[in-house]
Amino acid sequence: MTDNALTEDYVGPFDPDWSLQRLTRRALARLCREYMVVSMYHDRALMPHVALAVGQDATIKQADSEWMGSSPVYTERNKKNLSIDGDGVGEAFKCFQFDVGAPHHFLDFHFEEVDHDLGYFWLPFCGAHHYLRELTANDEQLVTNMCHHMEDRTFDATLGATNPRLRAIPVHRPPKPDEFTGDHCRWEVRIVDEEAGPRASEPSLAVVRQSAAADFKFELGESLEAGGMDDYSGPFRADFRLEDLSHAVLVRQAKEFALDVHLLMRAAYFSIDENFSPELLDDAAPQHRAAMAPVMVERLCEAMAITGDGMETIGKVLQLDPILVDDYVRYTVQVHDDSHGSIEFGDCAGIDDDVCRSPLDWLEGFLHMAQAVNPRCRASQTGERSWDLHIDPAAEAVAPHWLAEGIGGGGLRTFDLRERRVELSVKSS
Repeated sequence: MTDNALTEDYVGPFDPDWSLQRLTRRALARLCREYMVVSMYHDRALMPHVALAVGQDATIKQADSEWMGSSPVYTERNKKNLSIDGDGVGEAFKCFQFDVGAPHHFLDFHFEEVDHDLGYFWLPFCGAHHYLRELTANDEQLVTNMCHHMEDRTFDATLGATNPRLRAIPVHRPPKPDEFTGDHCRWEVRIVDEEAGPRASEPSLAVVRQSAAADFKFELGESLEAGGMDDYSGPFRADFRLEDLSHAVLVRQAKEFALDVHLLMRAAYFSIDENFSPELLDDAAPQHRAAMAPVMVERLCEAMAITGDGMETIGKVLQLDPILVDDYVRYTVQVHDDSHGSIEFGDCAGIDDDVCRSPLDWLEGFLHMAQAVNPRCRASQTGERSWDLHIDPAAEAVAPHWLAEGIGGGGLRTFDLRERRVELSVKSS
């Protein structure tokens, strides 16, 4: 395959052998951002179940457990993949640029590296804060829960993967008045002088570290398009964008972002099992996938210029589904005609990764993605890990999950994740 054979989208017929390698660097970078923002869908679809079953305060414990149980793991993975060495602020900021909890543009991080020991970051726009203000009529306590109680420990847990002495110190942050100008928040990041004693951690971290996902290796293939960085070993770039990476690295990074979200979900599911009850997870997990699917499908189709509601569209969407992490999950999708298809899962690390429960324990959750394309799609199981898909025009349309509309709230459903360079600006501390 040559540069000329690469495409900006997935227009045209369904191809059972389609792969990420067929996309250009620009298209891959866009898809990477779409996969990063799945972390936002995840919390919006799962946290209400925790709040309704256990109480609003329980969401703080849930957030700590899922993010502190996953971000150190995926931060270490990204450092290794991208040859990010060193223990200073610049290296920590590089890791933030690859953190699925900080999806590009939607959480508009800006950085200033002062020196090895000191730096600042600030957000001129924060989609998470904007959404919560909209959802709760700017409820001061709920905003404080997210922007104080959830962030204080989770920021430091992520920084600790680079240097246990790094700390994030708020300069200012929400709650904010109903009408405000300026940045949503500003933070100082510095290496503290005191001894780095034991860092607060969560039991979920030790469990997630034992998973096959934590150590799963994505092979770096061959770049099929010229240009771009093969790693991030050089200086920190405050204006970094994913389009700066090489084709091969972007293919791997798309898979990595999907796996990083999987690690987050795995930690979240363990937290519910361990801190609340297995029965709560039994009820919430299938709904979690159902609630996320409509906005995920809508955004993926828009990003990849996929149209229609037939089986070919369903097939393409299933090939792109970030919950079915490429390589970690081995599966094939077939389209037989306009209304019939099939999906089959093979032996793979993801299916057998049973150190704790994860979305892959509800493997049939793929059907929610298919029904977000066409609500009259039905699945019948034909084997232990295989299903036939059928669009039945006479079937009753499956209604969207009651949380689905809110998942795209705060402008997320239509938020522009196309390429744009970070505008550099330095603000006095």
